Amino acid sequence: MEIINQKYKSLSKLKNDFFSASPFPYVVLDDFFDPEYFKVLTEELQQNNDFVMGKNFTSNVESNKSISLNSQLPDLVSNIVAELNTQNWVDNLKELTGIETLVTTHNGNTILANYHEMESDGLLGAHVDHSHEPELGLPHVLNIIIYLSSDWRVDFGGSTIFFNQTGSEAKSKVDYMPNRAVIFLHTPYSFHGVDRLKDNGDIKRKSLYVDYYSESLTPFKHMDLSFKNHWFKHGTTFILPKLLDYIKWKNRFYAKTHIKYLFEKAVS
Repeated sequence: MEIINQKYKSLSKLKNDFFSASPFPYVVLDDFFDPEYFKVLTEELQQNNDFVMGKNFTSNVESNKSISLNSQLPDLVSNIVAELNTQNWVDNLKELTGIETLVTTHNGNTILANYHEMESDGLLGAHVDHSHEPELGLPHVLNIIIYLSSDWRVDFGGSTIFFNQTGSEAKSKVDYMPNRAVIFLHTPYSFHGVDRLKDNGDIKRKSLYVDYYSESLTPFKHMDLSFKNHWFKHGTTFILPKLLDYIKWKNRFYAKTHIKYLFEKAVS
């Protein structure tokens, strides 16, 4: 059974759409999975809703969110992750982005878990992801997020939000729709998040996330971006709603990573 819809076997035709998007390059792919695969996947997700989750988040900027232990995922989900890490798919992404040095993670990705869930009133504030592959330190340059909940409605919220280069202002959003994927360039300035979920009962916002890396320390040099096209090392960094939030003891981790981010940005 095919996993990815045949119409996305070549992404080169979407290159102009990708680079013309704002505030940073991204492209939306509807009906991403082959319809038959998505139907079977949906049935599997509805029957098996007790995945072993690796970590839960309950802070003001990461609420009602859980990430999986990849070793506990059903085969239909694990097969997707494997497909998105094949050389054929990576070559397809190279055609889209022009990043010839693109590679997948060498991890089993138990650190960077692929499967995510969010429940009612969940939120993911403006943040930029980890900058590098945990083992080799390669620059993190690209993300794909796929929306898996077949019974989701737009009025439930949960859109992916893209922010300006400081993470202070929302600039565009991608509504959560079943079987939709969004691929976006990940630079130190690619701030993004998830709009707060409304009361949607027991329906969870399920998504799959895979990231990609570059063997070059100057992966964006060929790109004409609206911000600096350089890369520097940093951890996952959140932008808190108010300046005073950074001095609160409960936010000390967010404050620490933000200070490190600003320092590396200044000296890079």
